[in-house]
Amino acid sequence: MKQRSDITILFVDDESDILSSIRRFLRRETFNKHFADSGKNALELMTKESVDVVVTDLRMPGMNGLELIKTIKKHHPDTIRIMLSGSQDIDQIIDSINTGEVFRFIPKPVDPSSFKAILNDAIDYYLIKKEREELFHELSVKNQELIDANEALQLVTRELQRSEQQYRSMNDAAHDAVFLLDKEQRIIYRNSAAEIMFGFKRDEYRKQHFLDLVMNPESLDINLEQFCSLPSESGNINGQNVIHQVEGKRKNGSSLPLEISKGCVHIDTLPHTVIIARDISARIEAERSRQRYDTLQKTLESQIEKKLLQNPAPVTIEGAMVSRLMLSSGHLDGDFTDFVIYDKQHVDILIGDVMGHGIQSALVGAGVKNLFLKSLAQAKSRGGQLPDIEATLTTVHAQCIHELIELGTYTTLLFLRLDLANKEFSIIDCGHTPTIHFHSKTGTCTLLKGTNLPIGMIEKQHYETVSFPVEENDLLVLYSDGITESRSPGSDILFGTERLAALIESHCLLSPKKLIEKIHEAIAAFSGDDKFDDDVTCIVIRIGDTRKKKM
Repeated sequence: MKQRSDITILFVDDESDILSSIRRFLRRETFNKHFADSGKNALELMTKESVDVVVTDLRMPGMNGLELIKTIKKHHPDTIRIMLSGSQDIDQIIDSINTGEVFRFIPKPVDPSSFKAILNDAIDYYLIKKEREELFHELSVKNQELIDANEALQLVTRELQRSEQQYRSMNDAAHDAVFLLDKEQRIIYRNSAAEIMFGFKRDEYRKQHFLDLVMNPESLDINLEQFCSLPSESGNINGQNVIHQVEGKRKNGSSLPLEISKGCVHIDTLPHTVIIARDISARIEAERSRQRYDTLQKTLESQIEKKLLQNPAPVTIEGAMVSRLMLSSGHLDGDFTDFVIYDKQHVDILIGDVMGHGIQSALVGAGVKNLFLKSLAQAKSRGGQLPDIEATLTTVHAQCIHELIELGTYTTLLFLRLDLANKEFSIIDCGHTPTIHFHSKTGTCTLLKGTNLPIGMIEKQHYETVSFPVEENDLLVLYSDGITESRSPGSDILFGTERLAALIESHCLLSPKKLIEKIHEAIAAFSGDDKFDDDVTCIVIRIGDTRKKKM
């Protein structure tokens, strides 16, 4: 099994100064180090050396870092891949993380302590992965040994079945009910477990028919008489090693769920049918308990999402109509939204998506959302004016960045302020999906995308607000990647942003509520299911007089 000192890391950068600095501050590390000044040289080195981790710059002449990463993933899939780059490459960085191209992203300029921590994380991940593969291999070997032992045991069992006395002694000690049937399918022997399970004593009920121990045998999907039949002249026995579920009947008339299987033994050279019946009451109750637990867990997760992550959309805003769709994937995710209404013409809208699934993602989403609400409330109470968007986001970032980095998670986020009095809106986009702005005058959509990285990726970020005008009947559509990354069945084709924009243009006259319904129908038809792999979140805003008749 590999140790840390056996790990080999390859560093790729076209700038010799960077490679030299990496070589210096890693000189005391015990792992093996190789350096290459281009993607081509890196691939050549990997044909000669076994490389466990690759750290590459994104921007390089010739073959860039992303092309190198994709080539390594194709030809060396077990190699851990880490990318170095500046924040100007946000789209490529997020795409590579979301598609699993890279293990981690390291922002430039490189912080030595963070750089070493990420390298150690990559080494730990690689060693754990290799250890798991070795354990799986060892388990496979043990399973084969067990199969061989079972086959040997079957040979021994066949030898034991030559003697009726040996057969009966063996089965009297079994936990399952065992019955020996004659050619008329009457019970000529039952073991102690059968007596206890059904309540019929062997001395009192000689030559009892096996069908008397089954509830409504004529209603079963199998022909029970044929199932209990003796072997054919050729020695074959139909249904051998096949398991069926039936309802057994006790002496007192009560029922019990059974699994029955069929075998054959020879006693005094004559073949006999053997029926083995297993009480599966405990297994059925365990399955029911599991289903009750799953239902309770889903109900609890749904309540957590509704209480912590999903605030209701505003009912009345003067000059706009708002509708929202939030569909759960069936497990706890990190999608969250919130609305802060200052008055009937000014509202802040927050939409975000925390990386990953589970309770941690939900709690991180709820925590980030509450930090926003707290910061907005404090800013408004101090000045009486609308809180500054950039200052609010900067405050939230400062309060949560260290915890997010420590947890190894991040959240994409879109902060939108709608100013209906001045007919404009302002946004700060932190790695979220593009905002779709439908222009009623031209009948076309514009995709609005910011330049900030998701919150939690890097410690220092500068946030800038971008403002846009809106006109009567314009539409603003905010959404999560649960919509655009829905897949067509049996393929890698995604629903995509372009398909969503085209849908909005085709149905631009619908009210926000009806347009939301149309989007829901479209992604369900595209994915072939109304259940989705990720949470689906969508907010539609129509600019206009809400007193007009809704379409």
